[in-house]
Amino acid sequence: MESPAVLDRDVPPAPVVETPPAVSGPATDATAAAVEEAFALTSVTSPPFGGAELLEVSPDELSIGANTRRDVVLDKDFVRSIGRHGVREPIRAYRDSNGTLVVHDGQRRTLAALKTKREIVRVIVEPLPDTDETELERTRIVDQVVVNRHRLDITGADQVGATQQLLELGLDARAIARECSIPLKEVETTVRVAKSDLARKALDEGTLDLTQAAVVAEFSDDDEAVASLTECAAQRPEQFDHQAQRLRDRREEKRLRQEITDKLTAEGITVVDRPDNLSFGKARRLTDLRATPTSKPGIKITPKRHESCAGHAAYLDYHGWKPADERVIVTHICTDFAGHGHAERNAGEGKTTFSSSTTGRVAGPMSEAEKAARRTVIKNGKEWDSAVKVRTKFLKSFGARKTAPKDAASWIAQMWAEGGTDLRKAMEADHELAVTLLNIKPKAGRTRYNRKVTHPIAEAAAKATPGRATMINLMMLLASIEAGTDRRRTWDTPTAAQVSYFTQLRSWGYALSPVEEMVVAPRDTAVATPITTDTTETAFPGSEDGSGTTGEESEEADDPSEPTTTGDDEPAGQGDSITDASESVSDVVTDPGHDVDLAA
Repeated sequence: MESPAVLDRDVPPAPVVETPPAVSGPATDATAAAVEEAFALTSVTSPPFGGAELLEVSPDELSIGANTRRDVVLDKDFVRSIGRHGVREPIRAYRDSNGTLVVHDGQRRTLAALKTKREIVRVIVEPLPDTDETELERTRIVDQVVVNRHRLDITGADQVGATQQLLELGLDARAIARECSIPLKEVETTVRVAKSDLARKALDEGTLDLTQAAVVAEFSDDDEAVASLTECAAQRPEQFDHQAQRLRDRREEKRLRQEITDKLTAEGITVVDRPDNLSFGKARRLTDLRATPTSKPGIKITPKRHESCAGHAAYLDYHGWKPADERVIVTHICTDFAGHGHAERNAGEGKTTFSSSTTGRVAGPMSEAEKAARRTVIKNGKEWDSAVKVRTKFLKSFGARKTAPKDAASWIAQMWAEGGTDLRKAMEADHELAVTLLNIKPKAGRTRYNRKVTHPIAEAAAKATPGRATMINLMMLLASIEAGTDRRRTWDTPTAAQVSYFTQLRSWGYALSPVEEMVVAPRDTAVATPITTDTTETAFPGSEDGSGTTGEESEEADDPSEPTTTGDDEPAGQGDSITDASESVSDVVTDPGHDVDLAA
């Protein structure tokens, strides 16, 4: 074997350790106890550097010595960095009695160099102190703890500052991730913060951490959102993710609504707030009308035929739980059907309405209680939609655990014993949501109707450790109850299983949003509307009582899938309803004469 080349012998001596290092953690920690004992018994000095050598050697010439680090973790980013840049910080070693280079500090660097097949690493070879074995072992433990314990990780502000400088020097996010061996997603987070003066300032001041600052950067053009997020981070940090998701969803709704409004306006269609009373008022959906009293009953007016009517208009509903291109529902109406000569679609021939009146049955305006009830359903439905996204993210992370929480086995047994519709439906659906939450790839040919192919969860369970198998069982149960939650009912009238589900999630580290807290609140004290400081979500501008363009109220917008004819009129569907579906909240009782339409 070729002798290592000596590069430099002028290495300054290491300082003498005079006080024990600050060791965090409980007093029973073995490493901490060893350090304390070493300092109590003797004054420990790091090996002298006077006779040290700086060499370049092959990593396979090194032998790993005793080390305080029990579990050696070679994360992929660290290995990638060593593979790309080599070992930048020299490994410390000593020669044993046989002349073998034994690693004293640099176990992970040595193993990563071997893993990436680096040809050369730099090594500082220190002479062994002239002491007995007990003293030498004490010195080793103290030295390794001091070296690793007092390494201070780069702060979020420092990382953002470095990212900003690299951006100014011409590197983009991908280049920074590649050169620094940092995950691209993490670099993109720092880039967002680096490009936002507001987020960078908050990070420097310690108001926000790096992740929170990146979220604030998303809303840098919205002062109200920034103020809301900053306040939440300071006063209710556990609610930060929920608040951020609500703001994202509200912004997306506003964008999509504006996009459709601009399109309709360009087509000459007036966009109005959703009328309070669409079953008995002057304004009616075109799907509930026919052209004239003398027209054949059952033939509804198409938007195209109605374009020339002075009462032609449209309102928008918003279904936030649907895919983006399906969320905004356009419903065409006539603002005064009787005044413009139309008739209820199924009224008798020659008649305008079902009644003898020719002006239409116009009930009084909705009561304040009815308006409040509808606003509650709409608002809570939107908050539920946002919470589902945060909850799903938590469940996916939770589902990656190797072992289940200590109380999980007991809870699993209780829930399976109680049974219920949700569990049955999950099995019938072939545990579709569980596959997603467990991040398991579906198997080709396996469907809820064709079960000849082994279920992917069953295969994963067969290969799992007992602890992981229990975790898989838990996730199947959680997914079954999650799939049975409802954005309009769970927060108001939850089942016993749903109450238990959200209670357990909270005990396992998930921060419930205000609307989710309603699920676990005692039913006799639960309020109809969750407590939140974000009152701007109640209604969009232009809707005085929240019953206008807040959307999501109607499930009966024009169905584009209905068959059409080649003419202006469409054939009426069999059993089409001429009134809106209603839904009550808590003990709110609605007047049958009012079209409350509480669905959200």
